[in-house]
Amino acid sequence: MRILHTSDWHAGRVWKGIDRLPELAAVFESLGDFIEHGAIDFVLMSGDVFDSGVPSAEAERLVFGFLKRIGRTGTRTIVIAGNHDHPARLDAWGMLAELVNVHVVGRPRRAEAGGVIEVEGRGGERAVVACVPFARARGFVSALELAAGDAEARQRYAESLKAVVEHLAERFRPDTVNLLVAHTHLDGAVLSGSERQVHIGEEWAAAAQALPSHAHYVALGHIHKPQRLENAPAPTCYAGSPLQLDFGEAGEEKSFVIVDARPRQPARIERVPYHGGTPLTIVRASLADLEQGAEQLRERGWLRVVVPLTARDPDINSKVRRLLPNAVSVSVELPEVEEKVATVSVKELRPSDLYCAYHRSEHGSEPDAALIDAFGRLWSEAEGS
Repeated sequence: MRILHTSDWHAGRVWKGIDRLPELAAVFESLGDFIEHGAIDFVLMSGDVFDSGVPSAEAERLVFGFLKRIGRTGTRTIVIAGNHDHPARLDAWGMLAELVNVHVVGRPRRAEAGGVIEVEGRGGERAVVACVPFARARGFVSALELAAGDAEARQRYAESLKAVVEHLAERFRPDTVNLLVAHTHLDGAVLSGSERQVHIGEEWAAAAQALPSHAHYVALGHIHKPQRLENAPAPTCYAGSPLQLDFGEAGEEKSFVIVDARPRQPARIERVPYHGGTPLTIVRASLADLEQGAEQLRERGWLRVVVPLTARDPDINSKVRRLLPNAVSVSVELPEVEEKVATVSVKELRPSDLYCAYHRSEHGSEPDAALIDAFGRLWSEAEGS
């Protein structure tokens, strides 16, 4: 049985004014080709299908079109909700998605109520899939426990998640391929720089030991950095996001997971790189170096440019963006200047002196004589009005 694990699509994401949907469409085109020609029995999508609980029509159209395409090949897909998804909304369209071999679990459910899904592969082998969509802390931890202290609340959250996993894993059988798909944060996971701390924090990390040791594979979503958890009792991977979603993920190679599994045998796991996303690159260089390498830099995807300066340049942002239209973030590095302690009262300074001090503070240089004269004339006119 050949399984593909993907996650954290974040369809509909708009980042720094850039619509990332065309990039995701290119990823889906490549991924769809792989599924069609790779003899994939079924796909596990471990949450954060969309970037928002109310995605745009364009984002929904892209996702539904992709699921329809792979469903037509006979490949089944199991989708669970992530923290960015609206669980009720996913459950609603999941009722129709079953027509194209897509099973959706939006909310945590008991095994007998759809929390466990059994699917048959192309060769007749069967898989039992335990599904754990994202569950917010307040769903497991009461207000009284939160008030009692962080330690007690964290322990209750971890214990509750473990109990859910144990309940679902009771359906695992020796004659099936046994899989767990979950959207959660586990101890030992390495975060990318883009994860939002409002959703991910060590205080709500569950222990990897809560996972069932008799699972062939555990498919995780929530962390964008692709990785395998070596401290887990069963083969466990975060598939990661298909796109570099922020500069905290610059340089990460994005990949999905292929799992080859048979009953009563260990699973074989490999990673396959995604294709189609635009890379994010951080560049630190002087303006002269940027000019010299501009042609190559324009081909390096979305850029965050850091320019070291010896003095302030109020036009540096526009200079860089004219040179590199793909620069979506421009910042500067200035030398640290030791501030002198003022020995003269501000009240003793003339208006022109105050303006010169302001200009030095903002621009790192003295104002032109013509600018000082213009300031003086304006000040005199203001006093006379």
